[in-house]
Amino acid sequence: MGNFVSLKKDSAMQTVIIDNTKEWTVEDYLSLEQTNKPCELINGELIMSPAPSPQHQRISIKLFKILDATSKGLGEVFYAPIDLYIDDKNVFQPDLVFISEINKKFITERGLEGPPDLIIEIISPSNSYTDRNQRKKNYLAFGVKEYWIVDPGNKTLEIYSYASGETPVLYLAEEGIVASIVLPELSFSLAELFTP
Repeated sequence: MGNFVSLKKDSAMQTVIIDNTKEWTVEDYLSLEQTNKPCELINGELIMSPAPSPQHQRISIKLFKILDATSKGLGEVFYAPIDLYIDDKNVFQPDLVFISEINKKFITERGLEGPPDLIIEIISPSNSYTDRNQRKKNYLAFGVKEYWIVDPGNKTLEIYSYASGETPVLYLAEEGIVASIVLPELSFSLAELFTP
């Protein structure tokens, strides 16, 4: 089985060529050379994304601090990039992940190999469809207990649960108090996320 990614390097830039004529597997994904571009395997297709925007990073840092402070002694919080192995055709890199003490067995040398308790994705115009549809379906089918979609452009937050499926258990626009089923002590104002 050949390598489907060709990296051409010169002093000015790096070009990545992806062979999308084949369906990718976890084995193919693991054979990739390390690159500074984030990449994921979604339904057998290798997806490479640009680096996150400064706004995305600010929101991610705020959420990490909130989750980390709230989850002390309850589990562990990870931020991207970390590989989440869902099946042979899907390896995602969620923005933020919380894994409870009970589920720490899913943390392995290569990443996360079982459903986290909580996943947060911060969407941008380029990944909105994927986060709202493909990721949500895959995460919930995989057994993720709680999935958050944070949309900086619209200043919204949606929370889905394994139990509720496609219907959000919480939807906030611009303001309101964020609460979690997985982390009952967690509570903060949505407006905090979107202030510079």
